[in-house]
Amino acid sequence: MSTMSIHHAVPLRQPEQLLNVVLAPLPPDADWPAAAQWLAAWLPAASLATTQPADELAAMQRLGSALLQASAGLLHGAGIPLPAAGRLAACQPGADGWQLELGLVWPQLLDTAPLLQALQCCLHWLQAILRRQPGGDVLPAFYQQLGQLLPELLPHAIAAPSMLALLDAATAAGIPWRHEGNAMFRLGWGSQGREFFTSRSDGDSPIGIRAAAHKQQACRLLQQAGLPTASQLAVHNAAQAEAAALQLGWPLVVKPHNRDRGEGVSTGIDNPQALQQAVAHASQYGWPVLLEQQAPGVCHRILVVCGEVIYVVQRLPVAVCGDGVHSVAELIHAAKLRELQLPPWRRAPPLRADDASRQRLAEQGMRLDSVPAAGQWLELRRIESSADGGRDVDMGASIHPDNRQLALRAAALFGLELAGVDMISSDISQPWWQNGAIVNEVNAAPALGASLSSRLSMPRLMSLLWPQQGRMPLEIFVGGDVALAAARQRRSELAAQGTACHLATEEHAEAPDGSPLPLACATLYQRCAALLCRREVAGLLVVISAEQWPQAEWPADKADRVQFCG
Repeated sequence: MSTMSIHHAVPLRQPEQLLNVVLAPLPPDADWPAAAQWLAAWLPAASLATTQPADELAAMQRLGSALLQASAGLLHGAGIPLPAAGRLAACQPGADGWQLELGLVWPQLLDTAPLLQALQCCLHWLQAILRRQPGGDVLPAFYQQLGQLLPELLPHAIAAPSMLALLDAATAAGIPWRHEGNAMFRLGWGSQGREFFTSRSDGDSPIGIRAAAHKQQACRLLQQAGLPTASQLAVHNAAQAEAAALQLGWPLVVKPHNRDRGEGVSTGIDNPQALQQAVAHASQYGWPVLLEQQAPGVCHRILVVCGEVIYVVQRLPVAVCGDGVHSVAELIHAAKLRELQLPPWRRAPPLRADDASRQRLAEQGMRLDSVPAAGQWLELRRIESSADGGRDVDMGASIHPDNRQLALRAAALFGLELAGVDMISSDISQPWWQNGAIVNEVNAAPALGASLSSRLSMPRLMSLLWPQQGRMPLEIFVGGDVALAAARQRRSELAAQGTACHLATEEHAEAPDGSPLPLACATLYQRCAALLCRREVAGLLVVISAEQWPQAEWPADKADRVQFCG
């Protein structure tokens, strides 16, 4: 007589990198409040108790937890995200001290050298702080060491900032993900899975990506489609630039033909001398250089995802906000000091009291020693750029419906599932055809998570791309022939409900109709991993022997249902 038990939402053990650490006991008066303060200062999501642990075992377990959190946070800052939280696999006293075994789900195809470096760095600081060795504010010294360590870690980075923002949002939404190498990631399983590289999705048109990256071609396509864009000419030398300026008329925008995020761009060019300087600046990135009639207004970034506008921001140049007391130079210095309180990866580009700032201030009738009124913003640059930074103002509630539709048409024109449409408008609440607004660019790899509006929009972005949280039915049946029969019976039940499931065992795989499915896989883990990445797989049923179940590793984080067949 067979017996069965069913468990739901069962966590699964994924392949781990196990590391052994031997530590000397901590002193009875270990400074846990200082350690918690240090950790929270650069890793706000971390959690570390401040009270004294009940005993030595509890103290070492807490230290192990802090070490795992700190190391994961440091690696994340270096562009190496971990798909799951680490765990303290063992903690026991030994002849040489306390022996801790740490388990971390390490990204595939990545050398473990950065993991060891991060662990060593974080362990050094945790032990020193707990033993009250540094004294005073340890953050500056810690950040100084990070300045030396990060250049060693960054060559191992697998995720750019936009990809990190996407993965963080996926983790928050319960969407599984894994690194597939070459900075590419799969988010979700089977038919619910998507592949991403930075903020480019597998749903984007390769031709559209190429066209959007070529500013001159993008401009032509927009014009051909009847969408408003700037009058533009390409030049290959300074003499051609002068002739183009006479043809287009002042003021002009001068920019490279192949750069983005404001690199090499000059605006407000209204005389031949300024034109030559702007052309020299843009040509550093190669010829041709593009000259455009400058449209009135400022740039607005409109993020389009799956045919929906999910946020709109006005992109303003980097600036200081007056308080009625301090000079511009003092405000710049104070801003620099605030940024130094953050870890390097969270810092904005530093404000600079340089010639460009002096020139822009003069255009506003101010100087570095001027004291702006409280609440008065003074720009230090003419445009927002990745090199100098900027500030965003949420305009989602103000955008006119016609401008919203214009952004949707521009994204659709290039076949982009995710697109950052840059619209220059003097008033985004007025329709484009009324105030001369234009589509300046369509970005195929829009920055994600860089502004508050972007971060707040991430849950909506995730629900549009992964309406079912990137998951499909995943059920495991433990036992022998009875388990296989139960799995096949379950496949029939799910098929009747409209879900066609594949099946995998330790020896073979089956298609939803029960026919053999040849796979170039030697193990159950490999078969499951192969099926989880196939678009035609809408559900997966797995059969594993009772002997293999306790130590089995899985390419997934949890199963919807585990049925033990005795």
